[in-house]
Amino acid sequence: MQKFKILLFMITIFLIGGCGNTYVNEDVYRQDYDMWEYMTPQYSFDIEYAVYENGKRTDYFYETTKVFSPTEVQRQNGDEITALTRYDDEIRVEQPNGEIVEAQRFIKIGDANIFQSSTIHSCRADDYFRSIVIRGVEFYRVIKVSCQTDSGSSDIYYGYNEGIVSTYRNENGIITEIVKVDERQLQ
Repeated sequence: MQKFKILLFMITIFLIGGCGNTYVNEDVYRQDYDMWEYMTPQYSFDIEYAVYENGKRTDYFYETTKVFSPTEVQRQNGDEITALTRYDDEIRVEQPNGEIVEAQRFIKIGDANIFQSSTIHSCRADDYFRSIVIRGVEFYRVIKVSCQTDSGSSDIYYGYNEGIVSTYRNENGIITEIVKVDERQLQ
């Protein structure tokens, strides 16, 4: 009888533990995410990015992200400015080359065609990470967006209240990775 009680207790613990883990994983994929909270930071920052080509670190650059209002943010890299504007159901991204990207504002992991432009064939909210280490740097609450473009494919990693924390591009057989390595909040 004692062995039966112990066995019953072990099965109960196993089932409760298993159900708890499954629930947590499923919740990530059922939740709605506001991409504005992932594509833009809460405050203005100077950000340093490291650049890797085919696995080797080759360069770095700085980008300034300025938050002008709760609905307007600009990313500036040298003379190039990318403007992001939040609307009720979409985010408008004006690229330095004049291209306009329209992003769905509210998404679920697994949603397809979340970014629309003349050069993007498809973008999918591919995955969510509570934490992820990319090139030795750990990021938290990250959404991975996978896209097919005219010249290849790319994965963009957006951190909650950070913006882009990493990109991975495969264009014509050349793999380029860009990873956020440092940030400094602006006054």
